[in-house]
Order: sequence, then C-alpha cells, then structure tokens
Amino acid sequence: MKKLVDRLMRTGNRQDVLESGVSREAVEWAYRLLLGREPETEAVIELQMEGNRDLGQLRNSFLASPEFNDRLPPAARIQLHGGEPPNVIESDGSPELLARLFEHIHRSWHQFGEEQPFWSVLTAPEYRDQPEEVAIERFFASGKAEIERFQKTLKRMNLSLEGRRTCLEYGCGLGRVTRHLAPHFERITGVDISAAHLAKARALAEAKGIEGIDWLHLRSIDQLNELPQVDVIYSLIVLQHNPPPVIERIIKTFARILRPGGIAYFQVPTYRVGYEFRLADYLNGKLKPGMEMHVYPQSRIFRIFAEAGAVPVSVVEDGCTGILRERSNTFIFQKAQA
Repeated sequence: MKKLVDRLMRTGNRQDVLESGVSREAVEWAYRLLLGREPETEAVIELQMEGNRDLGQLRNSFLASPEFNDRLPPAARIQLHGGEPPNVIESDGSPELLARLFEHIHRSWHQFGEEQPFWSVLTAPEYRDQPEEVAIERFFASGKAEIERFQKTLKRMNLSLEGRRTCLEYGCGLGRVTRHLAPHFERITGVDISAAHLAKARALAEAKGIEGIDWLHLRSIDQLNELPQVDVIYSLIVLQHNPPPVIERIIKTFARILRPGGIAYFQVPTYRVGYEFRLADYLNGKLKPGMEMHVYPQSRIFRIFAEAGAVPVSVVEDGCTGILRERSNTFIFQKAQA
C-alpha cells in the first residue's frame, strides 16, 4: 500500500495510478482491508492480478463479492428510497418469440458451460478457466453455506424441510447447491438450460458418491410444461439472467408445479433505476452470447402466486447482484393446503 501512495505522490495523477495495472501488493491489501484476511494461495493472488485490468476493477470485484457483502452491515448498503420512477418492462410475447428468447439464452449458457463452467456460476477470478483444486473445494463449500442460510430462513418463518419428499432446483449449474440439498429429500431434480454444465455436474457428483439427484436438461421453453410437481422449489442467482418474458414463464411454472403446502424459495432482481425491457427493441438488437442481467417486477410475482393459491411468507432484499441502484429480492411462497 505504501508503494501505491508513493507513486501517487510522485505523479500527482490518481488516474495514472489507477490505470497502471494490478500489483501483487494491491491484491494482498484488498484481501486485508475488504475481506479481513490474507489471500488463500499464491495462485489466487495471480488470478486476481490477471483477471483485473486496474485498481478500479479490482475494487469493484471485491465489493461485489458475496464474502464482502456478508461482512457489510445492513445500514452501510446503498438503499433505494422508494420514490424512483417505474420501469417499463414488457413480458408478453407469442410462443414463437418466447422460443426465440429461450434459444438465445440456451446458446449463451451452453457456451459458458463449455468455456467457463465455474466462473459462470460464481463470477470471481479464481474460478476462471480451470480452477485450482482448493478453489473448487471452496466453490462447492459455498453451496453448503447457502443451504444453511435457507434452513435458518425457514426456521424464522416456523417452517422446515422436514417431511418434504421432493425438490426441484431451477438453474442447478454444476450442482454447487444441489449436492447439499439432496440429503434432505427422497429425490431432487436439478434442472439447467446448459447441457455442458449438467454433464460436469453429474460427473462431479458421481465422483463424490452423491445420489438421489435427477439431472434434467431443459432444451426448450415448452419443456417447462413437463416439470414434475414438487414439495420445494429452489432457485438463486439464476432467473436474473433471463429476459422478463422468460422469467415470467418460469415463475408461472413455479406457482403451478408447487404442491399444496409446498415452499418456493427463489431470488430475482425486482427494480433497477433506468432499466427497461421492450421486446421489439431487444429482438431487433444483436443477440450475442453473454451474461445478461434483467429485472422482473415484484407486483407481478405476487399476482402470479396469488392466482395459484400461494401466499408470500417472506420477502427480503438480498444484494445478490451487486448492482448499485438495484433491488434484488429473495422470496418464500407457500401454497395453501388442499
């Protein structure tokens, strides 16, 4: 850190310092100041140096990380005040248009599964390309932490997973969370749009002797009609990567396949300052493969589940996206008993 200050004093130009790349010292101090610990390995330091072009990107990478967010006091997070203008979000479309949207997302995530399977799930530099074994272990351990948080949330609502036989995880990716959900159910269905992710998820789970998981590749949007009825639905950091018309179709599916008394636990961004989605403009643009971030309004989510006979049990702001001036919510809905 002293070297960075010395360079700033010599040049007098903050921008020159910020644009001059990322040093080992900068990475070490980012870990110490923002995460309160030392870097795990030399390989992690090198990944951070290679994966961040300047200090600004390094800073933003750490500030957006789940580890930093968990350490941040709620009062320190940037909050929306509630008086922001409405988003214009079109979510209606013909079956043909929905199929086109789905195919675009399908193509993007299959490519991610082939080229960046771990990073596309958790976008930290240490998961790029072929991660070190210690990074892979940390990757899957983070899924266990997610399930522990899920259980604590249910307990706070006087609910539990006990007695619930079946579960569906939508957007299971590499099975990071799926393998930790599996012991709580007789059967769990891991659904994903990417065949490449699923193939790796199955192989990694089998290598660990994990059983009770049915891996399902969602090849088309019409396959949503074939998903089984279940007692629990789980989906985090997934829906946000779909355009609003696809998010709507998925959420309607959640509400439909949830069994009486069942629990749906899922996350989706519900507001972003300046966001809009106009279907014609989106389809007329260049639909290039990539990781998109979208928004779907709270009010429509409440209406969809109300029409299916389900009530909101919990709605919390979660900070899952790390995008400023955005609200992301984690919902729990429970369907009425028959």
